[in-house]
Amino acid sequence: MNLLHKDHDKTESPENLGNAIAGMIEKLMGMKGWGFHKSYIDFTKWGSQKVIYDSEWCRINFIFSRERLPEYDELSIHYGRLHAHNENPYMDWDGQQCRCWHKYTGALRFLDGLSPSEAMEQVKVYKQLPAVMECYRKSEIGQELLAAYPPKYAIVQQSIIWEHYGTRLFELFDLRRPDLWEEYRKFIKEYHRLMGTKTYYGPPEENIC
Repeated sequence: MNLLHKDHDKTESPENLGNAIAGMIEKLMGMKGWGFHKSYIDFTKWGSQKVIYDSEWCRINFIFSRERLPEYDELSIHYGRLHAHNENPYMDWDGQQCRCWHKYTGALRFLDGLSPSEAMEQVKVYKQLPAVMECYRKSEIGQELLAAYPPKYAIVQQSIIWEHYGTRLFELFDLRRPDLWEEYRKFIKEYHRLMGTKTYYGPPEENIC
């Protein structure tokens, strides 16, 4: 993994960098053991490396952003149902444009059994992440990894989330569970109403599919 931590010398190819990122994800998260396989890569650009993994339940999208210094590198992670596009974060579904890639914090609050109002309070009043993420953030290993290399912190965090929730997280996005998805969709809609969320680009935040 030296490629990810050194001086960001661009003599290495974007493809090598992308493969190093994917290797770190697969090693730390045990993707095959959880039933995920690599389904899409875009390692052509230095500034944004993308790799998507699919399982029988859902998709997970990792986008690595390389900055001038390693401590500013970022790794964004989003979940999608199996119809989610490889490139476009939006799609037409049931006659309206919606977001097909999703942040996982809302999913964790839903799985924790919070009501939309309790989820809003967790964010606005207590300024807290979902419990499993909050515990990791405050832990010694979490603080060490965040200071050492943020993308690795993000990957280990996902591994901890998976160990905590198991396949319950994946099943939330499963196209074979429309009943569960409808419950979650209503949760998200009410949550954003209570939050007063304003959308500045793309479809409303509560339009999910």
